[in-house]
Amino acid sequence: MTTEKTLSEQWEILTQKLVKDFSLPMRLDIDRVLYLIGIQELGKPHEVFSKEDKVNLIHIATCCVLAPFGYYFFEYKDKEGWPFYRRIKDHLTLPEEEQHTLLKQAILSYFRNIEYLSP
Repeated sequence: MTTEKTLSEQWEILTQKLVKDFSLPMRLDIDRVLYLIGIQELGKPHEVFSKEDKVNLIHIATCCVLAPFGYYFFEYKDKEGWPFYRRIKDHLTLPEEEQHTLLKQAILSYFRNIEYLSP
């Protein structure tokens, strides 16, 4: 008999796998995972980013993972390859705990969709 893992258990599995696979020296929180997704989505893994770029990468990742949940819509990439999204629904009006839960669910879904995690 299999039991469904809780969100916390799934999150722990993901973060441990990322730390191991990418030889990361730190524990990963939501922002660090979003930063990694942003780099993946931008497609420039070896570039050095400014502080402003890092914030933009986290924003890109947030839009990307929440798009399948109906919060954002991908519009285009600019000439430098940065993706732009249009907000459909505002997730920031949710209570903070619900925002974190939504983001964790969306991040886990993202990694399942790219076949990094098992369903």
